[in-house]
Amino acid sequence: MKGTKTTTSATSSSKSTTSSSYGTGKSTAGSTTKAGDKHNSKEFKENFLRKVQFCSGIYDLNDDSKDVKEKAERLSHLQELSELLNDQNNVVNLVIPHLDAVIEMVEKNIFRPLPIIRKASAPGEGAQEEIEEIVDPSWPHLQPIYEFFLQLIVNDAADAKSLKVYITHTFIQEFLELFDSEEPREREYLKNILHRLYAKLVPRRKMIRKAITDCFYTLIHENYKFNGAAELLDILASIISGFAVPLREEHVYFFKTVIIPLHKVQTCQIYHEQLLRCSMLFLSKDPSLAIPLVDGLLRYWPFANSAKETLFLTELLEVLEVCDMIKLEPLIPRLFKRLNRCIAGPHLQVADRAMCFFENDYFLSILKTYKSQTFPMLVPVIVAIADTHWHKVLQESLNALKVILKEIDVHAFEKAMNAKDSKSLYLVQDMKTLKKERQKVEDKWKVLTKQAALKNPNYKEPVVPYIENHIVGQHNGINNGNIYLL
Repeated sequence: MKGTKTTTSATSSSKSTTSSSYGTGKSTAGSTTKAGDKHNSKEFKENFLRKVQFCSGIYDLNDDSKDVKEKAERLSHLQELSELLNDQNNVVNLVIPHLDAVIEMVEKNIFRPLPIIRKASAPGEGAQEEIEEIVDPSWPHLQPIYEFFLQLIVNDAADAKSLKVYITHTFIQEFLELFDSEEPREREYLKNILHRLYAKLVPRRKMIRKAITDCFYTLIHENYKFNGAAELLDILASIISGFAVPLREEHVYFFKTVIIPLHKVQTCQIYHEQLLRCSMLFLSKDPSLAIPLVDGLLRYWPFANSAKETLFLTELLEVLEVCDMIKLEPLIPRLFKRLNRCIAGPHLQVADRAMCFFENDYFLSILKTYKSQTFPMLVPVIVAIADTHWHKVLQESLNALKVILKEIDVHAFEKAMNAKDSKSLYLVQDMKTLKKERQKVEDKWKVLTKQAALKNPNYKEPVVPYIENHIVGQHNGINNGNIYLL
């Protein structure tokens, strides 16, 4: 009986030691023999590989009712694998020798067709306020694998020599495709992982930059939207800040073929903050790039998108402060023509942002330097709308601007104000003239309508939204005394 108890006790002790050593990576009790150590080490590795293999299984992560037991066990195994990375000995002796199986596990879990996530609206107390929350049922199952991968990459034991074998061109391409995920938490993990890979794998840096460039080419020339553009630009900002001065030719080419054309993308406002940061980092390295950027902003100026137009005005003012005034001369007509349109336009925020230019000292010096070109364009428009603008605050700003322009050069101001053949006056239409032109058009349509009624007795005159006796005609701007044709 005593022998039986002793054997049972030893077996129990052995199991306890094996279990604790897997979780912590510590050595077994001092009474264990060297042969026992080797046995436990083999069992330790087999247990590790078994868990890696189990976590490589494919499950339907979007349906919580399927494979419930297996998913729970998988999450448990992933937690244990992550804990292994806390001990350098485990990383060196277990993970690195079996890095092929580990990377395969990561690939099988994250490389997948991206789902179209439905947006679940969570209405509050007020019916008008609805908070849209993106729901991805697979994220709780994906987050542990991303966390494991990130911790593996940042681990000092996972050196570049070991990792670069598995970080191939195909891997990077598939990894970048995941940035189009609608789950913001996934994109944040992807950004951190790719950034760490770029920092650690020096031999793969050029390949990663080229893959990111190709991704942006697709966004610029083929797709109108890419969810991960902001995250990729965040990575690029860190890369650009490390560029040596003077910039290499390939970096200047990247600025002109990627950074500038990214402004023309329809969904530019989603990532404009990050794009502006990248642009300004390039200009800090080479101020001469400011001229091509101003040219690009004027070329890709948004149409019928006031929010994007406001962002462009903000960026344009920042870029102008870096520009060499002499090199800016060829762009002066286009620049002030655009500002004229913004000031005379019907959108208050756009006009207000354009007026902020005249609070900038460097911009005023540009205005003074090229007053022979700028005054004939600006003065007639400013004078024409200063007393008639529909918004009181902006009207006061316009009158203040009149005073500023007059103080710069009274003679040039008077000459521009009295010029009757100003090309900029088309931006401001006189109400009486406009009404006469509108009446001529209406008379033509009445003649055509009578002819149509003679040929077809069943003809009914269509109801159009701009005639005065129609309800929309009272609110569409025809009779509001403030017409601007852009």
